[in-house]
Amino acid sequence: MPNEGWPITIEIPVLWGDMDDFGHVNNIVYLKWFETARVEIAKKALGLEGLQMDEIKKKDGFGPILANFKINYRIPLKYPDKVYASARVKRGGIGNSSFTIEYLMTSEKNGGAIVSDGESVIVIVNYRDGSKMKIDEEIRNKLMSMEGEG
Repeated sequence: MPNEGWPITIEIPVLWGDMDDFGHVNNIVYLKWFETARVEIAKKALGLEGLQMDEIKKKDGFGPILANFKINYRIPLKYPDKVYASARVKRGGIGNSSFTIEYLMTSEKNGGAIVSDGESVIVIVNYRDGSKMKIDEEIRNKLMSMEGEG
């Protein structure tokens, strides 16, 4: 399987409509693909089925919010192709109310080469009052189970 050592890997076909006038996949599309992988980590860590606001509010009101995102574009992508967008919790990246996710994207057409990588910080907030949530032991353990090698 592509991107070995990454607990979350999503296989995504590159669509014709993902390209822009420059003839390669538009930069914002990479962020959407990484978002798909990030949602899987948040669902597992918080025990949510679909990461929908109504589900969050019915449960306890706590959910993830993206605080920042850093991305590196390494190789341009073109249609047709297949990418593998991976995510994992950064080792040592779990704080009191936030955690850092690392990303890696490889391309089938480019022989499994890394086409993009990055990281983001996710804060757990109470959507009822906007306060930050302290990451409890149960969530911390779930996040640690999705950590990278180092």
